[in-house]
Amino acid sequence: MARNEAQSVADLSSIVLSRIGEVVSTTYPGLPWHVEGLAKSEDDVVLIDDFLRELSANDCSAQTLRSYSFDLLRWWRFLATRGRRWDVATRTDVRDLVLWMRQARIKGYRPATINHQLSVLSVFYEHQARLGAGPVINPVPAGGAGIRRYARHNPLEEYRLQPRQPYRQRVVDCPPRALPDDVIERIFASLRSNRDRALIAMYLSTGVRANELLGMTGRDVDWGNQAIGVISKGTRAYQWVPASPDALTWLRLYLNDGPPQPVGERLWWTLREPRRPLEYSAVRALLRRTNKALGTGITLHDFRHTCATRLANDPSIPITDVQAVLRHVHLSTTARYIRPQTQDMISRVREHHQRPKPNTTADSGPWRHDATDLAELFGGTL
Repeated sequence: MARNEAQSVADLSSIVLSRIGEVVSTTYPGLPWHVEGLAKSEDDVVLIDDFLRELSANDCSAQTLRSYSFDLLRWWRFLATRGRRWDVATRTDVRDLVLWMRQARIKGYRPATINHQLSVLSVFYEHQARLGAGPVINPVPAGGAGIRRYARHNPLEEYRLQPRQPYRQRVVDCPPRALPDDVIERIFASLRSNRDRALIAMYLSTGVRANELLGMTGRDVDWGNQAIGVISKGTRAYQWVPASPDALTWLRLYLNDGPPQPVGERLWWTLREPRRPLEYSAVRALLRRTNKALGTGITLHDFRHTCATRLANDPSIPITDVQAVLRHVHLSTTARYIRPQTQDMISRVREHHQRPKPNTTADSGPWRHDATDLAELFGGTL
């Protein structure tokens, strides 16, 4: 490797992205999220908005648009640190972005995050190419026919190992991050209010996603059937999910603590005045305080994993019922929760090693024929 190239690779770890731009929510129809404040050129803001509107017209959810906005903003910030424009970006720029993401923040971004970043950039540049803009060649390389790994596979044929596309990271199928019972007890002991206890109990018993729970209103609680109604993230369909009696008890205590709420209003509110609907950022702040107090690294999605693991490993609950609770489209997604927990596996194997071994036979010598069988075979006494 040449000296200049080696120095360039080493410098990637010290890059600090420019802080230009931000992702903000809007009230515009078809554009719930928007990137603004990009330096030097408002034209870039316009073309990003056009791309997001194209996604919205293709029935992408608001959360998808938000995710794409952050990935595009990261790309613009990376290019700004190198003094390059988006329309002259090359494969080398994409490669260096991947290298930087692998090294950034000490441990780097997760492989799935890097792969998502590449997918967003690839689709963005394909959209610009259809409009006759951007570089002649898409800077994000595609392998083979440019389709996803194992896509369009004939189920009658066996799987063959397919190479990953260039720069795509290897994603390891890690076990779900289910929380042990003792950790959950410590979490509840650290919570300060009935609202926080009701939130965590609902996450644990229903397995709903963070924003699904926060979007509920008073009409979405069926006290008689012990269920809550949520709008699913993927399908955006309204579905009922069973809740535990403990979670509903904490919810009733939380509602009794505050002023009466109209049935049609949001269910979750801030505790401080002026009262306002509880947002995702506030729940994350709650969890950060909990992690700091307990010395843990728990995420909100860990509660969904915990609920799914408990249900999937209960022999009295059919796996199809677990699929309905989690609202998975494919049963294979639910089946990944049917696996032994690491701590449980270690405990069982330890018990196996500590169990008394059966007594060995007195005759430990070489294998011999039974004397009675030999006598019968040769017609005499041996």
